[in-house]
Amino acid sequence: MKRFLLILALCAATLTAAAQSGAQALLKRIEGKRVSFDYSLTTAEKVPVKHSGSAVIEGNCYRIDDNGMEIWCNGKTRWTVDNVAREVYIEAPGSEAELLISPEKLLGNVKNLVAGGTSASGQYTGEGPGKDATFVLTSIKTSEPKGDRAEFTFSTSSLKAPWVITDLR
Repeated sequence: MKRFLLILALCAATLTAAAQSGAQALLKRIEGKRVSFDYSLTTAEKVPVKHSGSAVIEGNCYRIDDNGMEIWCNGKTRWTVDNVAREVYIEAPGSEAELLISPEKLLGNVKNLVAGGTSASGQYTGEGPGKDATFVLTSIKTSEPKGDRAEFTFSTSSLKAPWVITDLR
């Protein structure tokens, strides 16, 4: 789960860090907007891990689809949905989520950032899981915020056995 949170943190950091790398136009275009993009991420660990998927971010709400794993957050609750294992973890956003909400805290951890029109790429050099991960964002699109938290809320009411729901709040 930490890797999936790292993905979102990296993506948010990349978009914010773009301003520090001379990509002022991209930052200006996404500021205060709803942002969607596709991504790929490769870690530089002993056993490299590759992720790819898509994300939608609006304020402190987000939805990530990462090769069948989904993360939903409406700003107050986060659901991590593993469709293969048929498990859902429900949590209150904590310190990791605060990094996602405030990506400017991550600016010092991104190097070699290249940003242009609808794409950005760079290398995360911070501590913890995913250190030295290389990531690429593509198909970056912006729109006006909808302000509807419901689309970032996952409903467990329709899940039936053998789904396992673990509420950690």
